[in-house]
Amino acid sequence: MLSLSAKGLTHGEISAHRAEVYGAGVSKATITTITDKVMDGMAEWSNRPLDSVYSVLFVDAVNVKIRDGQVANRPVYVVMVVTAEGQRDILGIWAGDGDEGAKYWLSVFTDLKSRGVDAS
Repeated sequence: MLSLSAKGLTHGEISAHRAEVYGAGVSKATITTITDKVMDGMAEWSNRPLDSVYSVLFVDAVNVKIRDGQVANRPVYVVMVVTAEGQRDILGIWAGDGDEGAKYWLSVFTDLKSRGVDAS
């Protein structure tokens, strides 16, 4: 259900799709409850405090098709790190507006700094 919501389907369309494919309907209210809960969890994850220092920091962007009124290729920025203990972690994922310029990367790094990453 979440992937269908991410692709831009309405809750009514998701409910109809589930009924057609699985023969069991789910109310629009249930779909709303599930997606709202996941979105709350994602917001909490994306705003969590971060360590001040990481051993390695990887930054990249990949273009994906995103529906925002219409389908368009947009960059999705990802920051992945290796912790001092050698564990990999993703610090954040941001959907851009189509411009992978220095101004957007500055906003990404400003967000990381505000969440605790030491920029010095």
